[in-house]
Amino acid sequence: MAQSASKSCDICMSGASSNNCKQCEQWMCENCKTGSHINPEEKLFCKEHDENIIFYCVDCDMPICKICVVKKHKKHDISEINESTQKLQVEVKKFLDLRIDCVKTNLDNIEQGTVKYQSDINEAISAMTEDGNQMKQWIDQKVLTLITSLEEKRKANLKALQSKTTDFQNDLEKLQKCQTAFIENQKLANVTELLTQLKHIKSELRIAVQKQLPVMSTV
Repeated sequence: MAQSASKSCDICMSGASSNNCKQCEQWMCENCKTGSHINPEEKLFCKEHDENIIFYCVDCDMPICKICVVKKHKKHDISEINESTQKLQVEVKKFLDLRIDCVKTNLDNIEQGTVKYQSDINEAISAMTEDGNQMKQWIDQKVLTLITSLEEKRKANLKALQSKTTDFQNDLEKLQKCQTAFIENQKLANVTELLTQLKHIKSELRIAVQKQLPVMSTV
């Protein structure tokens, strides 16, 4: 770059410039001079003007060359493309980091929620199992109590029935003896003695008739 008298910038047409490029013979201000310091191997060219793209139009959101600045973007918000690129890099990185952090947070929440859900299920199963065991124990105790009560009642009732059975068996034996005596007395020729024996047999029969059948127990 050679130093010369101050004049208008050939690129932005507004800035005062004292910098002249010997290769393209253009006058540039300090801003445009800085924007032109791009690695030639990395330069982008404007398809419309076949010029290096060194600016970025913020209003149109597109990279432009120096001719584009004059013809189509003269009153637009223009910035040097490297500056815009760096700014966009910062924005993209910030947005990317935020999104990654958000996704990681969501994954952590899902993992924590899954662990808690599994833990809640296991606790519920344990609680139901414990309640079930307690109910089984309660039912078993109730059943055992009922069975014990029935066994006690059966024992008492069977004892009472056995007592009644013994009484009726004794009565049967007495009646059978009366029957035998009645048959034998039929052979007596003495009427007085026969009368006496029949009265005795009748009194024995009256004792057996007075007993009632016991009420049978029900479950």
